[in-house]
Amino acid sequence: MRQLRTLVCCLLALVVCVFVPTGVRADKGDSGVPRFDQAVDRAVAFLKNPDNRIAETHLPLVAYALMKAGEPKDSPIVARGIAMSKARGEAAGYIGYEHVYQAGVDAMLLADSDPDAHFAALQSIARYLQSAQNTEGFWMQPERTDTGDVSMSQYGVLGLWAAVRAGCQVSAQALDRAASFHLKNGSGDGGWPYRPGTTEGPGSGMSTHNMTLAGCGSVSVVRLLLHGPKAHLKKEAPEKKFGVLEKVTTDLDVAEASGSAFPGYKATNNAGALDDRAERAIEWNTRREDPISKEAHRIYFYYALERAASLNKFRSDWFTFYGDGLLTLQAEDGSFATHSGPNVGTAFAILYFTRSTQQVLGGLGVGEQTGNRDLLKFMNPDGRKKKEIGPLDELLAAIEGQDFASLDIDTSDIVEKVQFGSPEELVGQVENLKKLLKNPDAEKRQVAYWALGRTGDFSMVPLMLEGLRDPSVDVNADALEALKFIARKPRGFGLPSNPLDGLEEDASEERRLEVANAWRTKAYKVWGNWYTSVRPYQERDGLDELLRELP
Repeated sequence: MRQLRTLVCCLLALVVCVFVPTGVRADKGDSGVPRFDQAVDRAVAFLKNPDNRIAETHLPLVAYALMKAGEPKDSPIVARGIAMSKARGEAAGYIGYEHVYQAGVDAMLLADSDPDAHFAALQSIARYLQSAQNTEGFWMQPERTDTGDVSMSQYGVLGLWAAVRAGCQVSAQALDRAASFHLKNGSGDGGWPYRPGTTEGPGSGMSTHNMTLAGCGSVSVVRLLLHGPKAHLKKEAPEKKFGVLEKVTTDLDVAEASGSAFPGYKATNNAGALDDRAERAIEWNTRREDPISKEAHRIYFYYALERAASLNKFRSDWFTFYGDGLLTLQAEDGSFATHSGPNVGTAFAILYFTRSTQQVLGGLGVGEQTGNRDLLKFMNPDGRKKKEIGPLDELLAAIEGQDFASLDIDTSDIVEKVQFGSPEELVGQVENLKKLLKNPDAEKRQVAYWALGRTGDFSMVPLMLEGLRDPSVDVNADALEALKFIARKPRGFGLPSNPLDGLEEDASEERRLEVANAWRTKAYKVWGNWYTSVRPYQERDGLDELLRELP
């Protein structure tokens, strides 16, 4: 089974390295539209010009845009922005009107630069955003509770989304409440005003392009997190590469993709209601379609549109249709002016042209899901007909108390059944899977750790921690992968996936045990400390913390 997992990881690595979604600029590569790439290059040059002064309040947004355009994390402006966001996030130092905007941008910058290194700051930001949310589901300037702000709420949702991507503890109810606010407070025409129920701000109480697309994006992000991605989201491979990979398109519906970020949570707002509301907003925009924004915050429009379009079905040529409109707003010096100044406007334009939301979606496991869908084909290249193995409960019953060799199945059958079975079926077998954790057969324990991890249930973490200390290194590795999946930390704090990584092949048993035990001790301590920092307060008793200090 370890060999199987290694092969799958290699395949997924190949998918991720080679399959770059069309239109996404990676490491200063092509977006697929040369004129847009040239516009980004000019915009980046403007932001990096030593004569251009960037206000401290705008630095994280500018850093985020530059990073999305391919600037390295250690480049001066990006590094300064990351340092500022990290310090502010760790201290939850958000005050004044901009508090939610700052927290949201800080979270995005930290999550998309190095979520493991900035985990503490991201968890602090997530706690702040949840505490700042009104019970009605909106975000607003600190002294106001009488009405919500659709623009500010967009950044509250974006900040929590970033925290979820980083594996932080985020309340599903907070996102559900945000959806309820948007569903209850839209305009009858399908759009959204700036501050529902008032005549404040742009539009004087009427729907505007900026707020309609901001609201559409917020509803769509919540839909993604609570119910999984829509069926239309696709990932296309490029044309044939190296004579091996050919162009394919894979539909990702809720069952086939990553699913809810909160397994087991019963959302108040169902996927259909959220989809319908997003579609009404798109129709509002289509009826008033104009590729050149006429709004006061005119470049804001394109950043909000890019997110809404990436998560929904827009006109097929939306990227070039609106992108060409955006090009008309670029000045000779490469900047894009907006109500908040050229640095903010230029950052928003870069985020549109680099399809920043699509970059995030590419990091949510779309490539991995494509790989998993092809797992059976990969293991079975000759197309042999596989044995029907029946329901999961029958499979588990067959495993219990028997050797795999005595069964007419192999470990790939179990992987297939768990991978492609329904989440509800898997969750319903938790107790049976737990029994396998005590089985003397290490291969059965492997299966149980791997399958329990795929429930995504945070309450499984203590069991997975014990798996890190199992006498079998194969079980250790599967317990680690389970923890990565539950915590949504694909890098796993930098620990090698194989406890014997780097060990010479002819090493003695004593040496192998020494290296494995060192890995187990470190893994248990690192992941245990993470668990202590994020678990519910009532579950803390201090005993496990003492145990982590013991060899």
